[in-house]
Amino acid sequence: MQTLTHKQQAEQDAIRLAMGKLAGLADWPARCARLGLPDPGTTGGGIRIIVLGATLELRPPEFSAVVVGGSGKPSKPVDHLLALHYLLCEMPVMPTGEWITFRDFSGGQFYWEPFLSRSINPLVGRMGNNLDVLKDHLRRFSAKVEPMSDGSLRATVHALGAIDLMLVYRPGDDEFPPFADVLFDACSRRLLCAEDAAVLAGRFCIGLM
Repeated sequence: MQTLTHKQQAEQDAIRLAMGKLAGLADWPARCARLGLPDPGTTGGGIRIIVLGATLELRPPEFSAVVVGGSGKPSKPVDHLLALHYLLCEMPVMPTGEWITFRDFSGGQFYWEPFLSRSINPLVGRMGNNLDVLKDHLRRFSAKVEPMSDGSLRATVHALGAIDLMLVYRPGDDEFPPFADVLFDACSRRLLCAEDAAVLAGRFCIGLM
């Protein structure tokens, strides 16, 4: 048996905890409607949720997750956990089109530096000024890329359930180094804690490398 790292064990524990909470819930058609997800009745009872371009299907009451179109392949544990936490949201999810930074989450200012080290800094360190490679890698997430007049770009990706993420990336020059940020739809504060927001952004940025 493979020994789990501390991080992997914590992830598995969090997954089991979330699955246990979901097992006691009912009326999934109404809940999915509030969360902006397809009616389970249209998918044979499976709850389908997009996590960074991949469609996961979770089936009550166990709520294990497989990738749709992946021949029954289990989802990545981090994606599974994000999907479970999304399903636990008690409030309607209504995207606003207003963008916020990680600092706007409760505790986000305090955890700003760890957030950078887990997401933006590794991406900028790998990409530098190579926007062609970045644009190519953004296809992994079916991102909508918008080049800007100043040479930077904005890319929007369907991130989790009904919400999007936006990557803002500006190449460096003789005066300033490359810069990037990951923005969240403002409604994300209603369903993501700072840790989940950091995990989602980190998963996105690492997936672009």
